[in-house]
Amino acid sequence: MLPPRLHGRGSIALFTALAVLAPSPALASAGPTDPPPLSSIASAAPPAPATTLTVTLITGEKVTATRTADGSLSPQVRDADGRLTGFTSSRAGGDTYVYPHGVLPYVSAGLLDKQLFNITELVADGYDDAHRDQLPLIVTYTDAAARSRTASAPEGARDVRSLDSIQGAALNVDRSETFWSSITGGEEKAARSTGERLALSGGIAKIWLDGKVEATLADSTAQVGAPQVWASGNTGQGIDVAVLDTGIDVNHPDFAGQIAATESFVPGETVKDVFGHGTHVASTIAGTGAASDGKEKGVAPGVRLHVGKVIGDDNAGQDSWIISGMEWAVRDQHAKIVNMSLGADPTDGTDPMSVAVNELSEETGALFVIAAGNAGPNPYTVGSPGTADAALTVGAVNGNDVLADFSSQGPRVGDRALKPDLTAPGVGVLAARSQDSPGEGWYRLSDGTSMATPHVAGAAALLAAQHPDFTGKQLKEALVSTTKAIAGLNPYQGGNGRLDIAATTAASVVATTSADFGYPEWPTAPKGRVEREVRYTNLGDSPVTLDLTATVDGGPVDLFTLSSRQITVPARGVTSVTVATDFDRVPADNPFAGFLTATDASGAVRTRTSLAVGREGVRHRLTFTAKDRSGKPTGGDLVLLGQDNTVLQQQIDGTGTLDLRLPPGTYAAWLRTDLEGANGPSSRGLGVLPVPEITLDQDRTVVFDATKARRATTTTPQDSTVDGARFELFRDFGGNPWTDAWYPDPAYDSVWVLPTDRKVTKGKFAFGTQWRMAQPALTVTASGHDYDDLRVQRAGTPLPRGDQHFDAVFAGDGGSSGYTKLNARGEAVVVRRNDAVPLEKQAAAAASAGARLLLVVNDGDGRLAPWPGSVWAPQDPPPVTVATLTRDEGEQLIARIRHERRVRLDVTSHPTTEYVYDLVHNYTGAVPADLAERVTPRDLARVDMSFRNWRSGRALEMRSGVTPSGTLSGIDYHEVPARGERTDWVTAGTQWSTNVQVPDEQSQQSAPTVYRAGSVQEERWFGPVQRPRLLTASTVFRGDGDAISALIPGWGDSGTAHEGSTSGNFAVDNVLRLYQGNTLVGETDRYQMMLGSDTLSPEPLPYRLVSENRRDAWAGPYSTATRTEWGFTSGRVSPGVLWWNPALIQLDYAIDTDVDGKAKRNADLTVTALHLPMATEASAIRTVTLDVSYDDGATWHHAKLQRKGDGWRTRIDAPRTAGFVTLRATARDGSGNSIDQSITRAFGLR
Repeated sequence: MLPPRLHGRGSIALFTALAVLAPSPALASAGPTDPPPLSSIASAAPPAPATTLTVTLITGEKVTATRTADGSLSPQVRDADGRLTGFTSSRAGGDTYVYPHGVLPYVSAGLLDKQLFNITELVADGYDDAHRDQLPLIVTYTDAAARSRTASAPEGARDVRSLDSIQGAALNVDRSETFWSSITGGEEKAARSTGERLALSGGIAKIWLDGKVEATLADSTAQVGAPQVWASGNTGQGIDVAVLDTGIDVNHPDFAGQIAATESFVPGETVKDVFGHGTHVASTIAGTGAASDGKEKGVAPGVRLHVGKVIGDDNAGQDSWIISGMEWAVRDQHAKIVNMSLGADPTDGTDPMSVAVNELSEETGALFVIAAGNAGPNPYTVGSPGTADAALTVGAVNGNDVLADFSSQGPRVGDRALKPDLTAPGVGVLAARSQDSPGEGWYRLSDGTSMATPHVAGAAALLAAQHPDFTGKQLKEALVSTTKAIAGLNPYQGGNGRLDIAATTAASVVATTSADFGYPEWPTAPKGRVEREVRYTNLGDSPVTLDLTATVDGGPVDLFTLSSRQITVPARGVTSVTVATDFDRVPADNPFAGFLTATDASGAVRTRTSLAVGREGVRHRLTFTAKDRSGKPTGGDLVLLGQDNTVLQQQIDGTGTLDLRLPPGTYAAWLRTDLEGANGPSSRGLGVLPVPEITLDQDRTVVFDATKARRATTTTPQDSTVDGARFELFRDFGGNPWTDAWYPDPAYDSVWVLPTDRKVTKGKFAFGTQWRMAQPALTVTASGHDYDDLRVQRAGTPLPRGDQHFDAVFAGDGGSSGYTKLNARGEAVVVRRNDAVPLEKQAAAAASAGARLLLVVNDGDGRLAPWPGSVWAPQDPPPVTVATLTRDEGEQLIARIRHERRVRLDVTSHPTTEYVYDLVHNYTGAVPADLAERVTPRDLARVDMSFRNWRSGRALEMRSGVTPSGTLSGIDYHEVPARGERTDWVTAGTQWSTNVQVPDEQSQQSAPTVYRAGSVQEERWFGPVQRPRLLTASTVFRGDGDAISALIPGWGDSGTAHEGSTSGNFAVDNVLRLYQGNTLVGETDRYQMMLGSDTLSPEPLPYRLVSENRRDAWAGPYSTATRTEWGFTSGRVSPGVLWWNPALIQLDYAIDTDVDGKAKRNADLTVTALHLPMATEASAIRTVTLDVSYDDGATWHHAKLQRKGDGWRTRIDAPRTAGFVTLRATARDGSGNSIDQSITRAFGLR
């Protein structure tokens, strides 16, 4: 079995456990007494309302990611000019990766960190466009570039700082395509066609994301034996210890006289510790305990502290800040010991931070003491930079020497090396509280490997004071080899044991920390006996005789043998023993670990050395070959998924061949490749070639044969053209589902998919298509030939609706000179795309000549974009309608014009899109032989869309459908009129959710809906009655620790099942308050409130959640003010319950209004009271009341309600002078839950 795949680093976490409602994957935590950061609560909550975020990638392309109703990210990609471009989206482990076409070769070649394309992490780290103007990177340079010292920041980037310890630099990159062009040029295309190795220019060896950094005593110091050392007078005096963390409270009494130097590496911030983590850590090392009369002092209160702030007040930082801090600590401050209670995701120890640890340790002799991480209890979870060979990596135990569940465990991913090195107390550690951080008192309790690490750093200082000549390597050897054994743990779990500084300082013998025999590959693993040397060093003046015993956890009893079972180490001397293993007897594909224990004549343990061995089992060759549609070799982007959840992403180059060596098992593979399209040699097609089940029991060859691929198409009852498509492959062997989704660039005219022979027999496999088919904006026919591969941009004044006839004339490059002798007035002009005359000038020239239609023939491959801009960055429309033709089809038309002088074109125009089709087809088990999908009216449901914003303009709409992986995802946003109508046809029997928004005004999200075949439904957007409308009760929840979170979007529209927000609208105010009885518990001026641990009383008490929302006349004439008050009773959640959702009551209002939001004066109004999905302890609605006002609430009229179905109906009776209706409604259920809601000017009157 292969180890887990190597994940990207993601965020660096300070390994402190905070009291959160659910552990976040990026912030491995265990739990303190202080309130958690609000983001911790949010990570446990169900998804928020639909929001749209933009992230500019390193390539300059912009990813627009929308969070759909089920919380999934639905991405779209556009180039620097705003044009849609194709990409691959992969989803695994909760993260969404977006790779524009062309970048995967660089990722596969190891030149780019894949985290550069992890949209989930980029957004979570605040690297989206709304929060940061530039993208922070770390680059490492080739040896040649570093030696010549000629490497400089490429164009489009700015040097931030040199990181010479890793032969690199930190850069900030502009959000444009300049940087990408400067480091790649045209190499990717050339390399793929010739099979040559890719490289980056400018001497760059690799580019990493400069990832975000987040921050992770008396009893515990006694646990590690510090008081015994103090008794001898040793407090670490004279030793320089650096703490790289969130800063320090320099005014805390426990640090008076302790701090030798401080430096902040966080731009714009001092060393002041707002987060509190660094103060706690530094106190565990060197606090004097002055604020507790000396009781709560650190392990080594005599040391000199050098504090480097590498994590900001917002608990965020960057890798480069950490590396700069490391260099400062050991080069400038000459620290002997460096404490780093922080870390990132597991790596193989070759990431920039780990490399820096190794290089600086070798250069300066310093010891870096680093937290293992809080990602336990699973193996392969030790995080970087604790994965560095030179690091002394620390896990955590509790006060009873039981390994903490959160403590990360080894082996190291990749080479399966031994980690962590030892453990120390990390549960319930009391240390100094920064007075600039939340909480009360001088001290606070915290959990985490962050808390264990400074115990070891302090112990190292005590040892360094005793042995000032010891190097960092010697300090590590002594500390690790003299630990206290922890029963039941092997070295991969708890290292050599728990820190025991009393034993270490008293020890006369120390030993080699480990004998790791490695994990050699098959078939080159050694045969027979292999040896390792373990050295025993006697620090005393008398010889010591030791009895040696080797044990192993779970492997053959005699897996490790010794050259001698007893040795005598001479005074001040060294004796070695040979540890051997027989690789012929080592079980394959499983690392084994144990201990070499040395005892004296009394039976007392004097030293322990960790032992480890493993070997790779049988491997088979898996050869992939790829052919294009003509049978010639081709390249592409390969994904390989193993039954053991191994994931490999590789590149097949232009030679069409790739060899891999893999263990026996079952695999799935698929290739994404470029192919010739459906419209001639110059057309472009996308190939998706899956082989979902490969049994590897011998050497095998798998052929991705595009000659057998079939074109994926869909045919609709009415004429339609592709307005967007999405293709998804889902494969799950159980435990690590993998999803790849492809969004074809509009330059492609076709998608070709390889059918699979039979259904898979292991795990799950599914393939799906999703189409947005739209009424053609324009159809063009000449002499019976349909030009059906057009891309169209309507003019500001589009061609009138219906059939028209034009003569086509040819105007060369489209410049004004081409019209000198050409009569183009009222005709269609054909031009060639060229660099000399941009498209905008071609359109202006055609319009000046009086042309009605401009046809632009592409001079390159694929379909040409008809106009710059995008729905998110719209450009002024062209002065004449523009349509583009592919080169093959366009050149044929030009040839006809030149031959016949004029060619008659029959044109049909649709100035607005009157209908669309949203279609999904998901296939389980296999890809069918025929992907030419045909839908009929009986397969569909009709949805009459009505957009009723109070003023005209543009809106954006995207409908998300169920994908093969079971999530909701859309294709792209499409522009619709903010006031208008459209008929939509959707696949029946599957779930859909729609998001419609007016940019910078409002966004509306529908609840997931399944439409019945043959049904007709109306869906109104932006109309009355707007008020706080939730789609699920899960947006308000109470969590473990008496914390509460509430997310109350204030502007749901048009009746039922729309949740609306107004992010970015300056004319809207939202206020949210929580009361216990009449006591205000929390307040925010947003629609989201998160209150941390111990906010609520554990006893069941009544609460009131109040949402108040206002908007001025610019934002709309209706719902100018709303106030909603929910009443509910809440007590502490039951043990083991993650969160509890109060039974909030929702009020919906059904009123027939026109497109202007006005109702008849005697219209029927129905109020429906209901509990939201996921509500806890809901009971039947008992009472509903309604009051109506026609003068904005000055006077009220009690409405007489009549029960009709699920609602209560009344008829309004508005006076002739009234212009608006204001509502005040209440509802109560049998459990005492309630809602009181008032809506000023809920709708108008006509």
